[in-house]
Amino acid sequence: MDLFSLWLPILLSAAAVWIVAAIVWMALPHHKNDFIRLPDEDGFMDDLRKRGIKPGNYVFPDFRGRDAMKSEKVCKALEEGPVGHLSLWQPPLGMAGKMVGTFLVYLVVRTLIAYLASITLPKPADFSKVFQVVGTAGILAYSFAFIPNGIWFGAYKRTIVAGIIDGIVFGLITGAIFAWGWPH
Repeated sequence: MDLFSLWLPILLSAAAVWIVAAIVWMALPHHKNDFIRLPDEDGFMDDLRKRGIKPGNYVFPDFRGRDAMKSEKVCKALEEGPVGHLSLWQPPLGMAGKMVGTFLVYLVVRTLIAYLASITLPKPADFSKVFQVVGTAGILAYSFAFIPNGIWFGAYKRTIVAGIIDGIVFGLITGAIFAWGWPH
């Protein structure tokens, strides 16, 4: 089976998950505490402005490289803290590029899932079998890909669990749409 015959489920499932993800992040409460407010947020932001720190991803202390890890300064900082990472975005913050980028990722993931389904499932396949295979692939793609970064970069356990739950929902939506649109 060729991927072109799956263009409609690819597009519809990407759009459906994109919409559901937006609703999850904007309207549902389970991601509201993924990030917390800094004490003296205004002072912190003023200090960043005064220092002229440009948008980017920073780590402190800078422990990149073997020599840095052995330095007394880094060892002390890693022991006593603070230790962390900081991501600064380019102002003004716009949502359009991030939304388009997310949709493109969803399209790529759906295309890869469609490829997997097209080489593992027969052209006429039962709804339940398509749902099982595609839903499982979707759950794997959306529930587990982010966990290592969450672990390494200090995400709260509840944030990781909420992401897994979101991924299960996204995978089930994907499975249902592909099962509905599977060529007969």
